[in-house]
Amino acid sequence: MTPGLDELIRDLSSEVGQLYRWVAEQAGLNQTDLFALYFIRSAEGSATPKRLGEHLGLTSGATAILLNRLEARELIRRTPHPTDRRGVLLSLGPAAAKHEFLSLRQRLIGLNADIIAELSPDEAAIVRRFISRMLSNTRDSLRQFRVNGFVAAAEDEDAKQ
Repeated sequence: MTPGLDELIRDLSSEVGQLYRWVAEQAGLNQTDLFALYFIRSAEGSATPKRLGEHLGLTSGATAILLNRLEARELIRRTPHPTDRRGVLLSLGPAAAKHEFLSLRQRLIGLNADIIAELSPDEAAIVRRFISRMLSNTRDSLRQFRVNGFVAAAEDEDAKQ
């Protein structure tokens, strides 16, 4: 029996989760710290504690604890925000350049490079559009679950149908 798209997505998500747990372990980090570092790196100097906390689904207190832990290991730096005198910007610290998580990330990107390269431009556009829509829908759903709780958000969705 051929698995359905939902089953394939669930299995892929599970395997990707296992892979990132392994990467975090190899890098001597917990998974939340690893994802925080990836977010800060991707933001290229525009990450704020608030945006990071929202991205990770953490409270402001939990975000502060995470940032203190990463800053103590010199994996991140906090610098004053140029336009918000009370705000700070987050960037990777000096220890991050020497840390394994960056090289592990590059190795992960290379794992599927051949599979991605096999796609025609039209196929890649279809896959990109599908994944983008699924990602957007998942983010929106998660946001609703966090705000309203899972049951209330599900009831709202049922009411729409």
